[in-house]
Amino acid sequence: MLLLIGRYYLWSVRSAGYEFEWGRDHGGYYNYLGRALASGRLHLPIDSSIEMHDMARHNGRYYLYHGAAPAVLLFAPWRWATGHDLPENLALFLLCFGGFLFSAGTLLKIFELGGITPGPALTAVSIAAVGLCQCVPYLLSRVWVYEVAIGGGYFFLSAAFFFLVYGLSGRDAVYSLAASGLMFGMAIGCRPHLGFAAPFALGGLLLMRVPMRRIAIFLMPFLAICGLIGAYNFARFGDPFDFGITHLIAGEHQNRIKLSAEYLAPGLYYLLFCAPEVMPVFPWFHVVFRPPYHSPGGVLPAGYVIEAATGAFYVAPILLGALFLGAAKGLMRILLGVLLATAGAICIVLASTGWVTQRYEVDFLPYGVLAAVAAVVVAIAKTGGLSRMMLTAFFGIAVAFGIVVNLALGIAGPYHEMLKRRPGRFVTIAGWFSPVAGLRPALNPRLTVEFTVHLDAKGNGVREPLLTLGHQAARYFLIAQSRGEEVEVVSQADDSTERCVLRADGPLSFRVQYAPETGNVTVDVNGAPAMNHHIGALVTAPSQITPGENRVEANISAARFSGRLEKVRIEVGR
Repeated sequence: MLLLIGRYYLWSVRSAGYEFEWGRDHGGYYNYLGRALASGRLHLPIDSSIEMHDMARHNGRYYLYHGAAPAVLLFAPWRWATGHDLPENLALFLLCFGGFLFSAGTLLKIFELGGITPGPALTAVSIAAVGLCQCVPYLLSRVWVYEVAIGGGYFFLSAAFFFLVYGLSGRDAVYSLAASGLMFGMAIGCRPHLGFAAPFALGGLLLMRVPMRRIAIFLMPFLAICGLIGAYNFARFGDPFDFGITHLIAGEHQNRIKLSAEYLAPGLYYLLFCAPEVMPVFPWFHVVFRPPYHSPGGVLPAGYVIEAATGAFYVAPILLGALFLGAAKGLMRILLGVLLATAGAICIVLASTGWVTQRYEVDFLPYGVLAAVAAVVVAIAKTGGLSRMMLTAFFGIAVAFGIVVNLALGIAGPYHEMLKRRPGRFVTIAGWFSPVAGLRPALNPRLTVEFTVHLDAKGNGVREPLLTLGHQAARYFLIAQSRGEEVEVVSQADDSTERCVLRADGPLSFRVQYAPETGNVTVDVNGAPAMNHHIGALVTAPSQITPGENRVEANISAARFSGRLEKVRIEVGR
């Protein structure tokens, strides 16, 4: 199971066609930091007159506000040893796979400490949950500086818990606790708010009455790393607590630090409870921006920065297994409590920042999942009969659902990278899981759609859908917008737009054709050519050919055409 999940991680990080590129320099932000550190500098080798989004500029020099720990661990040593840059996608794979291995090791060690011996099947499902139900598949689908920092935090925090649990087993306790403290400190060097994990770990050690000498051994490397991070910040910005966010070249409200109670409710909604978009066509689940129904008047607080997200309870319904924490006793119960408290505290901090995006869930979700999985397995081991059967069924269903959602979000990603860059690969994979022809996506299908519409030329200028093809990146829209006695018809793909203006003094008969050999959409109106629009690749299932309806957000005001649409004919071929 470990190797199988590792193989999936390796495939996922390259699934959109971004191969590992060796022996040359790259433009990744962590590559710049690796070069700087390898040459003994803190500022990045970039001309400060150039505008670099999401970099910190201070006193005429550029710095990376993302934590330096991944560069210290991987990028700088690689640069020093080879003279070239480490591919960021390889670094993310190494960090995420390493984090998963540490998490799986922590789970098995917790079972051992609790005297629990799950069978092979239960162990395999538990490891699968730890590896695939925590948003890492989504993180791997796109690789840039954000993902590397988050992957680094996942690696170091998972390692910190592994060494903490290993140290409590009595084997090499001194070295393990020292390594744990070191890893908790390095996690701060990736994502500062991950520092909330260490106090809970310390509290757990005190509750377990670990000798003060060993607690001191745990604290010394942690405090040493915190001191180095403070010195690093002071050398760059003159303040040990300044990580560079206020110096960012970024969008509005993105270069501020503000923890506010007014952000908490919407943040928790989006991070925990926001439902994904569910559709019958592969990959079935998508992150989506939903209105803030929880907020007064449905309006987010001023300064709120949000991207589409799916809440953790949909990504990992096994989190409900934390309700069985009472089945664990003694040392095991304290350890699971530390994991849950860490996940909860980090989630609350993130929710209070006024920044929400799907990838942030990797900061807290793996530790909640780890604790929940262990709690359910303990409950299964300690019950029998019908209760055991029901718990086992819940465990299997929750893990299976979480895996499907995570793999689906990993295929789609934040920007549908596979569909954009490798549409053939996407369609091939979709075909494996699409037995119903009407729900099976096709690449560049030859199609003809005919319909007649009765437009309201004196409408209020609302953009209304005439035809939608596809759903994700390789999609197409035909839109109508009234303009007095005329109607503007817009032919729109993701990267291009064509327009024509028509008189609306009677019904308009449209004939829309897509030709796969040219990648062109031709639009005839009342038998006369109106537009010839090159859109390139098109991916759509037959069920996603929707005259008079918009099922995809594309700045179209109306979901349905308000006039009459009749005489619809759809022909799909190859």
